[in-house]
Amino acid sequence: MDKTNGNNKTISAKKISLMAMFIALISVGAMLSIPVPPVPFTLQTLFVLAAGALLGGVEGFICVVIYIMMGLFGLPVFANFGGGFAYALKPSFGFTIGFAFGALFTGLIINKSQKPSYLRIILAVLVGTVTIYLFGISYYIVLKLVYLGGAIDMWNVFLTFWIMFIPTDIVKGAVVVFVTKKVRPLVTKAF
Repeated sequence: MDKTNGNNKTISAKKISLMAMFIALISVGAMLSIPVPPVPFTLQTLFVLAAGALLGGVEGFICVVIYIMMGLFGLPVFANFGGGFAYALKPSFGFTIGFAFGALFTGLIINKSQKPSYLRIILAVLVGTVTIYLFGISYYIVLKLVYLGGAIDMWNVFLTFWIMFIPTDIVKGAVVVFVTKKVRPLVTKAF
């Protein structure tokens, strides 16, 4: 955020434009999905983590919250062109909530340094990714116990909601780390 007039904080037009671009990228990332039950594979995590890494934690969080609100109010921005309040009852919605906090923590960790090292960026992306999984898996377990009913096979939950996505998460994380290290200095200089 840009400081003007002492302690007042404003967001510049450039940053608002970048935030809008990341909201669009997160939405497009949801459309580029491979339907793998129960959670589709998408590029959303790449754009969510990049939003936090490049814009900052708070701005990344705001981008994802706006994206979530757009989807809940009926715009088809969720995976497989989903939207509406009923989407909150899908097993994957916890991951969508986790996106906001993943972006927040990624950005907060990276922004603790003016020139973050590769190690700091890797740590931030790892924390952001783990945060997304914690929200996603926890939400599914609560949804299963309260709404869907039935027993929970924890091994199956970890396998289908986490383990099978590790290879693609490593690739997406590597892309975020590389792009952040190369592009972040340009973005921070512009603000």
